[in-house]
Amino acid sequence: MAAKPILYGADWCKKTIAIQDYFKTHDVSYDYINVEQSDEAMQAIKDMNRGKVRFPMVVVGEQTPMKNPSPEELDAALAGNG
Repeated sequence: MAAKPILYGADWCKKTIAIQDYFKTHDVSYDYINVEQSDEAMQAIKDMNRGKVRFPMVVVGEQTPMKNPSPEELDAALAGNG
C-alpha cells in the first residue's frame, strides 16, 4: 500500500466529495485539508498548480500531485503505480 493520501479540497466542492466517497468506498485512510480554512493549504495548492487555485488535489507520498483524479488514477496511485 502506498503512503496515506492527502486530499486538498473544499466541503462544498462536488469533486472533493466524490473523492472522499471513493476513499470511503475503498476503505482508504486519508487526510483531508479544507483549503478554505488554511492559508498554508491554499498556498500549497497554488504551488502545485503554478500559482493557480485548483482543487481537489490529491497527493500520495512522493508521487506527482493529481488534480481532480479519476477513480482509475486513484487506483494506480494507491497501488504505487502513479
